[in-house]
Amino acid sequence: MENNDTASLDTRLTDGSLYQRAPVHLRGQVLARVRAEAEDDARRRAPVRPARRASRNPFAAPWPFFGGAFAGATLSALVLGTMLWFQVVPLVSSVSTGSPIAQEIVSSHVRALMSDRPIDVLSSDKHTVKPWFNGRIDYAPPVIDPAGPGFALVGGRLDYIDHRPVAVVVYRYLKHPIDVYVFPEHKGEAKTEPAVTQSDDGYALAKWNHDGMTFWAVTDASGSVLRQFAQAMETGAPR
Repeated sequence: MENNDTASLDTRLTDGSLYQRAPVHLRGQVLARVRAEAEDDARRRAPVRPARRASRNPFAAPWPFFGGAFAGATLSALVLGTMLWFQVVPLVSSVSTGSPIAQEIVSSHVRALMSDRPIDVLSSDKHTVKPWFNGRIDYAPPVIDPAGPGFALVGGRLDYIDHRPVAVVVYRYLKHPIDVYVFPEHKGEAKTEPAVTQSDDGYALAKWNHDGMTFWAVTDASGSVLRQFAQAMETGAPR
């Protein structure tokens, strides 16, 4: 009996006798409901437009806002530019990147970077670097220990700047070499604070006078790094 019922059910499932056709009006109701939902959704998403007034220029309303915003932006730019001017002018005016010595120093630094031997005496020992210059030049260059983290003495070399041999003390910050050219200052020059600028080639330059010596520092690191280095050199102790 159970087998007959099962066979009968299989037959009815396959012969379509159990199929019930939906009422004709159901399709219309479904389509109408879908259209209504779509129209409601479109109305919710549509932007609300303000009513236009015939007596008012539609372009008149935004101008007070844009005028105030423009005036505020102009004033902010003027204040910022003035602040930057007073910060930069004292530094740049005392270091001319177009001077012959500045150009010579940048060229010397680039040649050293391209050389297979950028350092004549390779040492971080004060008892090795400073005495190495004895007998090679006619003055004793100070070798200064920068009073700041990250700056290390790595050696020294000789170069030819302004028609004379000069001492170059080489330091390093991370992977950036910092060359410091040291030679006696010209007569009448007074002590000056380090002034930092940038050459046309993108190298940072700093110059200052201290204890009868002129210091030029040059590096491919950023100007802020060189400014920190120059300040650390000023507060450091002679080695």
